[in-house]
Amino acid sequence: MIKLSIGGGEIFELKSEDSSKLSRKTLDEIVNFTINTFQSGMTEGEVLNHIKGNDLFLLLYKGENAIGFAGSKYISPGNYAERIAYLSAAVVSSEFQGLGLYRELVKERVDVALDLGLHIITTKTQNPLVEFTIREDLSRRVTEGQITGYSIDRKMLPGTFGRKLTENFKESKDKTINIAYRSLNLDRGDGYYLTFYLELNKEKVKGFGGGV
Repeated sequence: MIKLSIGGGEIFELKSEDSSKLSRKTLDEIVNFTINTFQSGMTEGEVLNHIKGNDLFLLLYKGENAIGFAGSKYISPGNYAERIAYLSAAVVSSEFQGLGLYRELVKERVDVALDLGLHIITTKTQNPLVEFTIREDLSRRVTEGQITGYSIDRKMLPGTFGRKLTENFKESKDKTINIAYRSLNLDRGDGYYLTFYLELNKEKVKGFGGGV
């Protein structure tokens, strides 16, 4: 369990959970805040599918109530010689957005990937904030010496989501990233498949016997 203090005020807890053992109350909370956050862009069945089958499933709590979640899968696609970390889904309830909580969900999943010695991280998204936040996290790790660098491959997938997932397009702080996502046909469901190639500092990664 990780306790998060936002601005020295509100306290949140981030826990790794077994998604197959979640209570009906917790599942209902996840479904409700996810649908409310995505509005018409997500159904109950789709939310439940995002919860299932993750190798890492994180739940974010405010008190006793779930207010966010994130998942990762560790897979070996045919075009890779080794496992990769696929960031499968993440959402923070709209009531608690803007506090840096999504950044924490990214950080924890990247932490675990690095602990496993994985140096390829992928995800699929329509949202420029997703790419921006992952880039921001990896850039911080370069500065701190945990990785020595990274590169990104962005591949457009026409119609991959089948529709626009969120009603409102939220821009990141990077104009170049925003322009790339503005070029997507969101109504058609276009998205990007992002692949981040990390150059690991083997002395500071647990998967290589380092000291972190």
